[in-house]
Amino acid sequence: MFCRFCGAQIIEDSLFCAKCGKRLGRKTHPRVEEVVARYRLNTPYPYFGLLLALCLVWVVTTRRPSFDYSKTKWSIEMDRKTDTPADNIYRESLSIVVENTGATPLHGIPIELHAVIEPQKMADVVAVFPGDRELLIEGGQSHSVALVLSDAIAAGAKRRYALDEIVQTQAPFKVTLRVIQDNAKVVLADHITER
Repeated sequence: MFCRFCGAQIIEDSLFCAKCGKRLGRKTHPRVEEVVARYRLNTPYPYFGLLLALCLVWVVTTRRPSFDYSKTKWSIEMDRKTDTPADNIYRESLSIVVENTGATPLHGIPIELHAVIEPQKMADVVAVFPGDRELLIEGGQSHSVALVLSDAIAAGAKRRYALDEIVQTQAPFKVTLRVIQDNAKVVLADHITER
């Protein structure tokens, strides 16, 4: 047997190297060894159980409760058009209007925005919110965008969320913008932009 530090030949059950004096066996701590022996932690099964328990706690605590959309009314209203046909840019200023028909205030409403264009063509559709821009259609391919409407809506009140829709493509086209329930296929409101 040889020392792993200096390479000197040593007796097989030596704890220290006779040449360099370094400890040869595993470094152990008496308290750690006592815990390992008491809880039988020298096999991987307790660690697997602990890891599984931690994963379950994480899944349960991070799961979002589903939002009750039944106490809301949704619509999309157009405020104005600003087209630049020479540059193939068509812009509409819209408002997503949410009415709280329930008896308690609402906040943190999760939604998805989705757009489709007909006929299928090369196009870009951008949704612009105050301080944010999201591509709904890029090169003719649709993308869903998940959002959370975080502003509180009092019971019986309405709230408007500003949204600009910018379509860049050649006319004629028809773009359908949909507000969809989060993680569902239920359409809450839609708006058609047609040129």
